[in-house]
Amino acid sequence: MKHKVLIAKSFNESVKNIKDDLTVENYNWDSMTKINLISSVDEKYKKSIDHRKFKSIKTFKDLDNLISKTIRG
Repeated sequence: MKHKVLIAKSFNESVKNIKDDLTVENYNWDSMTKINLISSVDEKYKKSIDHRKFKSIKTFKDLDNLISKTIRG
């Protein structure tokens, strides 16, 4: 995963706990986490994640892919 550190920071988790196949719902995947993630991506890459795409996110790998697609934009 390319954005493991960014994801870990947004979830307030250790990087070692962020693995491709783990389900985000088993972690603190709430509105505050989503806002933190949107802010972090905007701050680092000057790109904005479309919050409507969060509905399709199931795993950390899905989230990593969304971030990659957003910054390629």
